[in-house]
Amino acid sequence: MITKPLATLTESDLRLLITEQVPESKQIEYKRELPEGGEKGTVAFLRAITAFANTQGGHLIYGMNAEEGIPVELNPIKMTSSDQVLQRFENLCRDSVQPRLTGVQYQFIPLENGGSALVVRIAKSWNAPHRVSVGNHVHFYGRNAAGAYQLDVAELRQAFTLSDTVVERIRSFRANRLLALGSNEAPVPLKDGAQVVLHVIPLQAMTSDYRVDIASDSQALRNLNPLGATDWSHRINLDGRLNFRNISKGKSYGYTQLFRNGIIETVEVPSSWSDAKRIVSTEADQLIQRIRDQSSWSDAKRISSAAYEKNIIQALKSYFPALNDLGISTPAYVFLSFLGVKDYTFVVNRRIFSDPSPQADRDNILLPEITIEQWSDSPERVMRPAFDMVWNAFGLARSFNYNEAGEWVGQR
Repeated sequence: MITKPLATLTESDLRLLITEQVPESKQIEYKRELPEGGEKGTVAFLRAITAFANTQGGHLIYGMNAEEGIPVELNPIKMTSSDQVLQRFENLCRDSVQPRLTGVQYQFIPLENGGSALVVRIAKSWNAPHRVSVGNHVHFYGRNAAGAYQLDVAELRQAFTLSDTVVERIRSFRANRLLALGSNEAPVPLKDGAQVVLHVIPLQAMTSDYRVDIASDSQALRNLNPLGATDWSHRINLDGRLNFRNISKGKSYGYTQLFRNGIIETVEVPSSWSDAKRIVSTEADQLIQRIRDQSSWSDAKRISSAAYEKNIIQALKSYFPALNDLGISTPAYVFLSFLGVKDYTFVVNRRIFSDPSPQADRDNILLPEITIEQWSDSPERVMRPAFDMVWNAFGLARSFNYNEAGEWVGQR
């Protein structure tokens, strides 16, 4: 149950906990009923939630009767509205926890004899330690096999240090991977030219020992397409599973590398005439015609402003559910980078901009992380700040691929 996607849990999973007599532990706790209203119930809920988040993450199961920590029977929870329950819990995690707690997922599970159970999945937090603040109750909690307990000064110091360490590990991973790409140390030989690089780094990859079964033939693994690719090959390598665009003359135009811990790295080199035709095929007809009229296209250095955004959006729409299906929890962090773009022209709609075409003011564009709180987050919405910053790097005010309502529409 711990590794299954939350949405796939059923009553049989809960009954298996009873059959196998799975005890309460550092990563699982049973509750017969939902927390009562008022300060007492609020503190009890937040103590349990933050203790998991501050330690290793885990599951809080409402609707399970336990004796001395051993589950014995399901006890359907009583409630007037599941939406009201979720709204209450989400508001508490937002308003009564500092810093705000994300990475909490909820799943109501219908029971055969009526009623429901509620499974709350809490991810290990990057921003730990979190403090419960309700009235005069202001405390930090951790968790061990016996349950939640109040952190002492030494444990708090360690928690703050660990949080900083995780942040540095994530940023160091990205920096080392970009350094390797800049030194032509990609998992498959790449064509010459600029590189669009996207990293999806789940916090779980840095805080747990969970490993993806890269040898399986699951649909999730097959869905990890390279940026902009319609077909690709795959193979197992030392780092995990590599999906790559077909190699021509000994080199490829891109790949997606799934690391064993759940990190995704995908790279595209948008620089040849054949590739350019594919890249601009989604743009307005007049833009296509203008580009095709250019001479010496194979020697040109251009990045299509609409195509690269569309490729990233489409890729994330497959990566997010794939990671969820592989048992990887949120939160996660998306990093967008451009390498070697100093002499590249940013191709935009001529109805918006006139000559000279915009160019970057630096060779490498490294954007700050985008936080993914749930795998259901919209790639168009979460990536807009990063896309705007890319346009800024080319001297433009914002991404004009979004309309006034904030919807990604491409250039029309």
